[in-house]
Formats: sequence, structure tokens, C-alpha cells
Amino acid sequence: MQQLKQGALVRARGARWRVADLREYDGCRLVALTPASPATGGALRRFLAPFDLIQPIERRDRIRRISAGRWRRACRDLLAAQAPPGSLRAARSASMDLLPYQLEPALAVLRGLGCRLLLADDVGLGKTVQAALVAAELRACALADRILIVAPAGLREQWAAELRDRLSLASAIVDAAAVRRSAAMLPAGINPWSTEAVVVSSIDYVKRPDVLAAVRACRWDVLIVDEAHSIANDTDRHEAIATLARRAPYVLLITATPHSGDRRAFASLCSIGRLDEDRLLVFRRTRQAVGLLQHRRVRRLHIAPSEAEARMHALLARFGRTVRRERGEPAALAFAVLQRRACSSARSLALSVARRLAALAAGDAAADVPCQFALPLNDDAGDLDQTDQPPPWSEALAFADSHRERRLLEGLHEAALAAASSGETKALALVRLLRRIREPAVVFTEYRDTLLHLRDRLVPRPMVLHGGLDRAERSAVLAAFTSGECPVLLATDAAGEGLNLHARCRLVVNFELPWNPVRLEQRIGRVDRIGQRRPVHAIHLIAKHTSEASMLRRLRARVDAARDQIDAPDPLGGETGRSPRGEPEGCTAVALASHARAEAARLAGLRPHGRLAAAGAEPDRPWLLRTRRRRTRVLLGRRTLWLFVVSQQDGCGIQLASTIVPLALPLPPARASGGRPREMAPALDAVRACLSPHAHAATDGWRAEALAVARAFGAARLRRERAIATTAPRPHGMNVQRGLFDRRADQAAEHARNARIEEAAESARRIALAERRLAGACSVRLALVLTP
Repeated sequence: MQQLKQGALVRARGARWRVADLREYDGCRLVALTPASPATGGALRRFLAPFDLIQPIERRDRIRRISAGRWRRACRDLLAAQAPPGSLRAARSASMDLLPYQLEPALAVLRGLGCRLLLADDVGLGKTVQAALVAAELRACALADRILIVAPAGLREQWAAELRDRLSLASAIVDAAAVRRSAAMLPAGINPWSTEAVVVSSIDYVKRPDVLAAVRACRWDVLIVDEAHSIANDTDRHEAIATLARRAPYVLLITATPHSGDRRAFASLCSIGRLDEDRLLVFRRTRQAVGLLQHRRVRRLHIAPSEAEARMHALLARFGRTVRRERGEPAALAFAVLQRRACSSARSLALSVARRLAALAAGDAAADVPCQFALPLNDDAGDLDQTDQPPPWSEALAFADSHRERRLLEGLHEAALAAASSGETKALALVRLLRRIREPAVVFTEYRDTLLHLRDRLVPRPMVLHGGLDRAERSAVLAAFTSGECPVLLATDAAGEGLNLHARCRLVVNFELPWNPVRLEQRIGRVDRIGQRRPVHAIHLIAKHTSEASMLRRLRARVDAARDQIDAPDPLGGETGRSPRGEPEGCTAVALASHARAEAARLAGLRPHGRLAAAGAEPDRPWLLRTRRRRTRVLLGRRTLWLFVVSQQDGCGIQLASTIVPLALPLPPARASGGRPREMAPALDAVRACLSPHAHAATDGWRAEALAVARAFGAARLRRERAIATTAPRPHGMNVQRGLFDRRADQAAEHARNARIEEAAESARRIALAERRLAGACSVRLALVLTP
């Protein structure tokens, strides 16, 4: 196939085009072309070479005289197309504010600092935009043909909208219904996941074994994991994402709360996608660090329990002491769950105890079987989150004497019902609080049954958001709240991740303290985001003389442990003054603030010039303008201005950087003696031949920097591709247990062997392409000439 590069003029299907993009594949090349002349109109078209004949148009060397307006437009295009080494391209036309800190992750990737990133900025600092920008920049360099974004189910539409509205990236939300539709239209044997370039899906759908096998069968260039703290130490989620990350050249983990105070959980998060000894690039910026003032006020409201609630907690403590004496320490953790239910609401505890009593009444055989959730037999179950459902009763709380257990539980059940019917103090305090403040608020609780109980107690009736709502129901609830139809939103953690509610309210009320400080920070972050113009208030309701007091102490200890290792937020209020003690193992904190500020200033200066032409766009020949303006003639004197363009391309013709070299020399003899433009053209051509080496030499430093940045960028990708190929399973050496008459085991083994052979071939192709990209080169061409 003929050598092409971005910006070159070509002829295809009887028309003249300019190369906008190139994609190399096995035995073919996808070429995106735009019309050579804007006057002819038409949109971008894609051609497949060599099946479509694409012939480069040789650039004519003879200098051509043009009008002043056309020369000025060409000069503006040249200035706008300049790209320093390691600079951004997609950010120029992106619909986003050019905040310098948001450009740092993309700059780090383009400069070859690493392929695995952890974006751990404070809540609301635009981590979604940063990750999307990294993906867009890699696509602009032809290194991200296929992108997989894994997020909580409730954030899929938000991701698709951000990609579309900010970066003009079309994406497909893939769930069970989308896979069924695709499978019905595709030929047999075609993987539905392989038909989309940019895919957004939910973690709980992707982790299903049957779905994960299909997703893993595709090769993804970029893997983005949103709310990545949810995959730390979570067996099925962690293993599913780790499986995909080990085969992705670029891995981006996004979370505002990477550290929960558990060092092992943080280490497991940082190990996602690790191959060999590659380090994780960590971006952790606070609001103060990026120059944004933080107006957050955290208050703890301690509520004294009523006599009925105190009796319930006393009976619960008695039950806990009894079960620990009989079952030992294994019962302690299970009993802590019951304490959490009691602190949430007396109604929640009553429901849990009632379910256990019903199981005991069913007979001794069923007494030791814990309550279980319904299996996700529905294909659309990946859209729902059941983590806010009541926890099952643990076997560790079962007594050997079921009659004794029943007596204790019956007394506890009666006390819980009495506490619920007499008016729960927390619920009454919440009613008084909301009535007093008279402004929109978001109330978080851990359990769905507590949420539904509170809904019936509040007037006017609030909107509720929990993990059992599908996409349409969730969107309707959010629309009703943000439009002002309802002043209060009740939500659980299962449905609260990723919400942007700062435009509607500034108050978050935590009905009870969760286990994990990450959840507290995530809750407050729904309203404490960029664009919030008022002080944010977070109120924690804490029941006095209950287990919530010890829970508060444990949360404080976990926050301090997290702040010892990383600059973690403090959702409890009360600054501890701690700072991280060095970098976490295997991680590198990246600081490109000065480079990011310079790049933001450069992009801001280019935006008023409108849409950027194709990278490396060039006229079919050098253009000459004989100026008649008095001021310009005075500035030039008896000299000619020559504008040369020096550009750096990789081995596949993708332009990575370019700069302009201006040279001013005395007029050539033909022009100095008053010759006509036709007579002076040969003289100008002769001078140009002598000037090209000077333009080349004038950019020695720039070319050395461009080459170093391009090699670092390409070498990082090449190392990652080689590491992926090294860790891939080998095609041979598979053990098969054959059946006497059943050949299904042989067929499955043959299918797996063929898949491994194809995977090895794909890895070899990717490595060869990465090696080819390293063989870049610089080119020098004359673009414009200005003479008096």
C-alpha cells in the first residue's frame, strides 16, 4: 500500500480529498477523507484501502501567487495548526472549560509517562471529563479505536451524554436488551460487543460470567472504570475488571475516594491492570490545590433515644452478648449488621427479626438457612442494584437451641415494634430539620426499607431513589427533583453514585453513619461539585448511647489511616492536619501544573480562530503574496518572508507535532530589479532550495524534543503491548478430559485453542504496529512566501 500521512492531498473515486485520519489493520487501512476544498462541501468519508484506490497527489514545487485574503487565511491556519511536542488536539474543539489541572492526565499519557492512571481528585472536580479527554486524545493519535467504559448502572446515560456533548464521541450503551437486539441482526458467530467502537456498560452486567466471556473476547484499547472504589476487595467485580485490564493498553481508574482506611483494599485497587513493574500514575488534587474555595460545613446532630428505643437497644445488646457466648467471635461481625439495622430505624430491625422468626417457625431444617435475595434470572438485572436491600440473617447468629433463640427474638421484635410505633426520634428530628430549613435537601440512608419507611413519614411526600429502579424510573425521579416539583429526595447509596445535584440543592442529611467513610464523601459530593455557588451543608444524624458512637470513632480512625497514605478527604469535618507519608507502593504522583497552564493558554488562544483544519493540512504548492500594504512593505524593507513548516510524524504517517520557521532574506535578483511575478518565480524557487537546510538546522532543538516525546509515547505503548502478550495464555498445553461418547469437551477445547491462537496473532500484530510507529521522521516544507 502507498505511504500516506495526515493532511496529504489524495485522489479517490474521481475527486480530490485531504487525509484526515489513518487506521492500520491487518492487510488493510481505514482512511478518513475530507473534501480538498471547503467550497465543494461534503462531509467526512471513510475509505478502505487497498479495496478503494487512493492515490497521493504529488505536491507541485512551483510557487503560486494568490490573493491577499487567501494568503491571510492560510497564514492563520498555519499558526492555528502548530502543535508543540506532547500537546493536545481534541481539547481545542471540546466543549469544556480549559482548566489546567484537567489537562494534566492527557498530557501525561501523550508524553509517555505511563499507561495506567488513577484519577482521584476531590468529588466534583471533573474526573469524567478528564478521562474522556484522555480517550479522545488517544483516538486523535489513532491509538484508541475501541474504548470500554464500565460504570455503575445509573451513570451510563451521563457518560454517553458527556462523550457526545463535550467531545463529539458517539457511544453505545450496551445492556442485555442491546445485546439481544444486536444478536438478532448479526450473522451467527459475530460477537455483539465487537460491533461498537465506544461502549458504555455497567459493572454488575459486565461481571456476569456469560457476559464477561464475550467482553473479554474483544480487544479494547482503553478501559475506563468509573467509581473504581467499588471494585477494591470485591471478589467478582475486582476479578472481572482485573481480567479486562490485563489486556488493555490503557487503563483509567476513576474515584474521588480511593482509600477507605483499609490498606489492603487500596493496594488491590492500585494493582488493577498491573503488568511487570509498571507504575500507576496517581492524580489527586483537592479544591484548594486547584484554586477553588471550599465552603463545606459538616455538623453532627446527636439525638437522644426515647425510652422505647433505649429498651430496644438494651434487648439487642443482651441478644448480642448471649450469641457471642454461644458462637464466639464469628458472631461479632454478624451482630454488628443487626446493630446497623437498629441504628437505621426500629422499623428496619423489626423487619429483619420478623423474617428470622418466620424462618424459625418453618421448622428446624429451615432455621439455619440464611435469607437470600432472589437470583438475577432476569436478563435486565444488571440495571438494578440490590445492595441496599436488607442483609440476610447470618448463620453465625443461629442458636443451637432454636426455642431459646425464638424467645429472645420475640422480645426484641416486640420492643422494635413499640419503638417504631411510639415515634422514632431520628425520624422526628429529620422532620423538624427539614421543616426548619425550608430548602431542597437530599437525605441518604443505607437500607431501602428505611427509605420507604421515611417516605411515609415526611410531608410533602418526597421522591425516592434506590437500586430497584430501572433507567426510566430513575430519570423520572431525578427530573422531578431537579425541576423543583419535590423539595426532598430520599436516596440510598446504591442509587446515589455519580449524581449531579449541585444546581438544585446544597444540603445533604445522612440518616445514619455508614460503615465506610467513602460512602460519606460520595454522598456529600452529590452537591459539593464544580458549579455549586453556595456553601454546602452536611448533617450527620447520630443516635446517642448506641453503637453509632463507636462507629463514629472507627470512621475517624479509618479517615486518619487513609490520610496517612494518600491525601484523602475528611467527610466527618474537623481537619486532622495529617498529610501523606510518601507515595504508596507502586504509585507515582504526577505533577504537570506548569505544562498544563501553558497548554491551557495555548488552546485558549486558538479557540477564537474556529474549527481546526485537518492535521498537517497543506496547499498543493507554496503560496506567494506580493503585498501592496504600505505598513507591511515598510516592515519587510527589501526582504522576502519565507514560512517553513517542520512536522514530526510517527511511522504510520500520524502527525504528532509541528512548528513554523520564519526566515527573512533580501529580495532575489529578479524581484529586486523590478521583474514581473512570472519572471521572479524561478529565482524564488532557487532561493527556497538553499533555505530548506537552514530551516531544518534552525529547529535542531525542537526536533530533538519532538523526537524524544514521540519515542517516549510510542515506547510506553510498546512496553504495554509486549507485557500483555507475555501474560496471555499459550495456545498449547491444554488438558482435556475426554468423554467416551461425548465430544463436547473436545469441541470446547478446540474452540479455546483457536481463540488463544487468534489472540496471540492479534498481540503480534499490535506489537508490530507499535514498533512501526516508533520509526517516525521529521519533514520540512515551504508553505507561504510574502514579498513587497
